[in-house]
This record gives sequence, structure tokens and C-alpha cells, in this order.
Amino acid sequence: MRDKDYASAEPLLQEAARNGEHRAWNALGVLYLEGMGVDKDEVQALGYFGKAAAAGNVNAYKSLINMYAVGSESVPKNPARARTWALKLAQTNNNYAAYTFYQLAVQNELNVLDEKGQIDRARYADLAKRSIQERDLDSQAYSLLSFAAERGYAPAVAEAQSILLSRSGEAVSERALLFDEEIQDRYATKLAAQTANSLQQEAEKLDKLRRLGSSFVSVRLFNLVLPKASAVAYTASNTDPQACPRNQMRVSQMRITQPMQEAQYLPVNGRLLGNMLLIKGHWSESWTLNVCGKAVEVPVTFEADGLATAEFSVDAAGARSVTP
Repeated sequence: MRDKDYASAEPLLQEAARNGEHRAWNALGVLYLEGMGVDKDEVQALGYFGKAAAAGNVNAYKSLINMYAVGSESVPKNPARARTWALKLAQTNNNYAAYTFYQLAVQNELNVLDEKGQIDRARYADLAKRSIQERDLDSQAYSLLSFAAERGYAPAVAEAQSILLSRSGEAVSERALLFDEEIQDRYATKLAAQTANSLQQEAEKLDKLRRLGSSFVSVRLFNLVLPKASAVAYTASNTDPQACPRNQMRVSQMRITQPMQEAQYLPVNGRLLGNMLLIKGHWSESWTLNVCGKAVEVPVTFEADGLATAEFSVDAAGARSVTP
């Protein structure tokens, strides 16, 4: 349409809106947001979108969420306000809104990355030391993510599985592998091929890890511990470096030697992520490494770090050679 067509539409939309047509309120919001046939006025657009949303118009909700999430000169960025609108829409069982609420939380108040995309250690530490009572936003965000993922909303499915694959704790790996089967059976065609393949590959790595025995660690945490455990095993085996390069060592068995103690999980209302996000707790494991035919048991202790992973300590003094 030409601008004059939009201008002609404005009074007609006003009349329709006064007669109770919520789509007209939303259309007026779009006209003023984009400046089509009228002077651009984002504040005016907010008012029209608000009226349309109050009448249940989903597109108006999405516009309100986006305007507050992104911000502009006339409408300052306000993630909390954006979440308020997302929550209202999510309460109508809208998967997009549930996932968007989660995104807004982790990209703002729960964000641990600096401007370069690297982990801000001070920020991470501040978030990690909070009590359970201080994590209402976290609980709400992950509950809504779980809700959207359980209903098959593709972005939420991928995000929830990425979380399960990266977390350590009791029964997390089992949940991740069961969800992998569900993804392959029901949701794989809804995901981008690259995303589906990546998730499946990570699940296969986790499955291989579980075949080594009992363990609460994720693949990510395993890869962090392995270099230190390997160094300890290498020393304890009294192996000649010339005869046995370190890259030939393999973990042959894992077993839990002390079950999870004092565990606390983020309260999440959802089948998928409920009792999966470990906040506090400690446990011990014994990893057996094969050093060119010599088996060495290496004790490792773990302590949940309060947020997304666990601190660990490899006991060099406790390492011992065993019969393969």
C-alpha cells in the first residue's frame, strides 16, 4: 500500500477498535510503531498494543514483549516489563511466551557473560552463592522452559536438552538419554538438522561415558577432570614416558564411592527439568585409568559450585595401582 492508503485506514481502524475489534487495536499499534500513514509514535503504539493484548491478541503481546526486550530511545529497554507480558501470555499455554520468558531471564538478570562473550567470574560467583530463597526468577524461568520443551516447542527442546547434557548430578544423564530418544522419535524433524545432529552426538558421548560404570558427571565435567586424573595416574604407575605416551591412557572404569550428600536442586515445576539442576551437594568417585596395561585407581571428589557445574579435587596421594 501507499502511505495515503495507510492514512485512510487509520480512522477506520479507530472506529473498528471502539466497536470492540481487538485486531484493529493491534493494527493501529503497527501503524504507529512503523510510522505508516501516521507520525511514528512508539509510546502511542504501546498503548494500542496494550489494549489489543488485554483483549487476548497474541500478536500484540509479542510486540509488547519485543519492544521492552529490545528498547529504543522513546521506549527504554525493560527486561522485567517484557517478562511480565511474556508471563501473561505464557499463562494461556503459549510456548513462544514461556520460552521467551526464559530467554529474557538468562540474557539479563541471570547472564554470566561479559561483553566479549566470556564468563564473568565475579558475576558467576555472585549468582552461585545465592540461597535457594533468592532464586525465584531462576525457578520460574526453568519451569517455563521445561513447560515449552515438554510440549515440543523446538527452540525449548534444544535448549533443555543442551542443559541436561551439560549438567552433573543424580539421574541427570539418564534423563538426558531418555529425552534424546524422545527427540529422535518426535522432535528431530522440528529442529534444524545441525542442531539435531549436534544434540545426538553429545548424547552418544554421554552414553559411552555411562557404559564405563556409575558416575554423576557430565561429559563436560569429565573432560575437565580427565587431564588431572591422567597426570596423577601416570605418576602413580611409574611408567616410562618413552615407552608409554600419555595420549594412550584411557579411563576403563568409573564408580561412585560416596553417594550424593546434602543435595539441593533448583525448584523447577516440570517433568523434564524438575530435580535436575544441582545447586548444592558433594560426592566422590573412583576412576580407573589404563596406563599402557597398568591399571591405576584415582579418587576424585566433587562439590557442586552453586550454579552450573561442580568443583573437583583429584587425590594424588590416594591413587594406587590395581590388578587390571
